[in-house]
Amino acid sequence: MRRQVLRAGLAALVAAAAPGPASAATLAELAGWCAPGGEPGNDRLCGAYLETIFTGLASTDPVMNGGNRTCVPENADRAEIVRLVRAYAAKTPAPDKVAALDGVGAALKGRYPCR
Repeated sequence: MRRQVLRAGLAALVAAAAPGPASAATLAELAGWCAPGGEPGNDRLCGAYLETIFTGLASTDPVMNGGNRTCVPENADRAEIVRLVRAYAAKTPAPDKVAALDGVGAALKGRYPCR
């Protein structure tokens, strides 16, 4: 029993300290991960975050979609989406204070309506 508690505590500590999907991301972080020529692995991190965000944005629950319901189709041009998100982040006064979900939702608002 004690060993299980110790393992669970250690796993929670590692997840909380880990960069990437285990911790909340800001719009500024996401834009950095999606930048061309970034660090190795950042393109996968960018893609994984975007796909997870797309799932949240498609939800009918306003808590999950941040009030910006958007349904990005599987065949949507991901490079164009990255350009839109990075452009939105660049013009946002404090992208380090905006949640990635909210920023992506605002950047894509109206472009991919849910049917």
